[in-house]
Amino acid sequence: MDLIRLAAPMHDVGKIGIADSILLKPGRLTREEFDIIKTHTTIGAKILGGSDVPLLRLAKEIALSHHERWDGSGYPQGLVTDSIPQSARIVSVADVYDALVNDRVYRPAFPEEEALTIMDEQRGRYFDPRVFDSFKDMLPELRRIGEAVKEGGVPG
Repeated sequence: MDLIRLAAPMHDVGKIGIADSILLKPGRLTREEFDIIKTHTTIGAKILGGSDVPLLRLAKEIALSHHERWDGSGYPQGLVTDSIPQSARIVSVADVYDALVNDRVYRPAFPEEEALTIMDEQRGRYFDPRVFDSFKDMLPELRRIGEAVKEGGVPG
């Protein structure tokens, strides 16, 4: 758990290899632009690869696999179910939640209830059902931690 907590923030490090004109585009991406965005997983894995440090090895695993989907429709490898590293399955849920409840250049944030409805529809398709259910069970504690951080406090 501690290693995932430290490695997870590195999941999108590969985006440094993507042009700002694509990353910051306010409108819908073209198919070609989305294909370029998808390379952030392999770029991140290359950046983090080659280390024997357990934290960096885990960060590489997460960077590479956090867009894999439970049903096999994700990228970059099209992994399915338990072949997706558990660390990436965990970070995937948190990443999608964060993306939905926060403003993006291409759309405003969704209210949490709507974001959770969207995510519920992807349980067993995009998300590992067990990981997603655990995430939902932990939401009250996650909200409490988020509020403490917003207020400048240390979650305890």
